[in-house]
Amino acid sequence: MTRWLWEFPLTAFFVSFMVLLYPITVIFFPSVIDEYFLATPGLFQPVNWILSTFFHGSFSHLFNNMFFLILLGRVVEQRVGKAKWLLFYFMAGFLSVLGDWFVRGFLIGDTTPVVGASGAISGLACVAAMLSPFQFPISKSKRIPFPIFLFAWISIYSDVTNLFARDQVAHWAHLAGFFSVFVTAYFLSQKERKQIQQGFLLNLLFFTLTVILLFFINNR
Repeated sequence: MTRWLWEFPLTAFFVSFMVLLYPITVIFFPSVIDEYFLATPGLFQPVNWILSTFFHGSFSHLFNNMFFLILLGRVVEQRVGKAKWLLFYFMAGFLSVLGDWFVRGFLIGDTTPVVGASGAISGLACVAAMLSPFQFPISKSKRIPFPIFLFAWISIYSDVTNLFARDQVAHWAHLAGFFSVFVTAYFLSQKERKQIQQGFLLNLLFFTLTVILLFFINNR
């Protein structure tokens, strides 16, 4: 099990770091949470925008995010390598908080603080769905058939349908993190941008076919 986790070391490091950060901060440094780890919409807090993507609101929040990070982070690390993994993660984390900051802070007027790596992980989910929609790496040399794209589209569906729900979930941040990939793509090579574009079209095709199939199932 340990070997499986650390076969993709960057993903494993980020998971381990955040798993340790939350209890240590809550137990020994609770006073710094409000000051540095909560990003409030409408307020200029560049340090909080970054640090909030490493912290979580509860143990259940931490567990859910780390589960998806372990799965999706491996896919991205296997497909694009460590340097671009970091680029996608930090761009998604930053733009997710910034998007939530603008939409809720200025357009909606909701100043509930946002916290957590969910936006950054949404970005990784998008990359995984675009570049490896049907395969999951169980090791560096072996992949198995698995519908990775479903993770991304189910997440998007949940966020879109609950945008205005009072459920303490940062849906706007999730969406901004997901679509940040198309901004990050401009920092990549033309070949890599083309792969993401092709992946998007393939995902769109299967998403459309799935909607049509569900329509016929519900109306048979």
